[in-house]
Amino acid sequence: MLANPMIDKPAPEATGFRLTGWKVLAILVLFFGTIMSVNFLMAYLAIHTFSGMQTEKPYETGLAFNHAIADAQAQDARGWSVSATLDRAADGAVVVKATLLDGAKAPLSGYVVTAMLRSPIDAKRDHAITLSEDGKGIYHGESTAEAGQWDLEIVAALSEKPLFRSVNRVILH
Repeated sequence: MLANPMIDKPAPEATGFRLTGWKVLAILVLFFGTIMSVNFLMAYLAIHTFSGMQTEKPYETGLAFNHAIADAQAQDARGWSVSATLDRAADGAVVVKATLLDGAKAPLSGYVVTAMLRSPIDAKRDHAITLSEDGKGIYHGESTAEAGQWDLEIVAALSEKPLFRSVNRVILH
């Protein structure tokens, strides 16, 4: 008769360790329990150790915001309207023309009007423009801004006190 090597082989010595269903359950519970405990600990520390402060002087920043709201309400009460146009001149300069009218549609003269072309992505590209008055509430100035998307801020002031401020997104060609 032929000998069967699987049957005739002696059994290995027993080590005493036997993997049962309860041991597998304990391993899984310990593994995922450890991961969940670390996650909960990190979430707790993230929530309870962050003060929420995003500015150096939050109180002063809050007061400035309240003043800005009051200034905007006063600006609305004046009923002024400002229209601005941006045109590209033949030499490549950007010509800014702003017309200021009061609530009765009368021209506003004698104001210091400035315009700022602010880049939405890089403050180094900003262009400050001082507008000079042509008469009858029409102000103009030039800049060398390149084509692209800009925020046009127009400020009209009298005795260094800003009375009108407007910010609009514009596209220069």
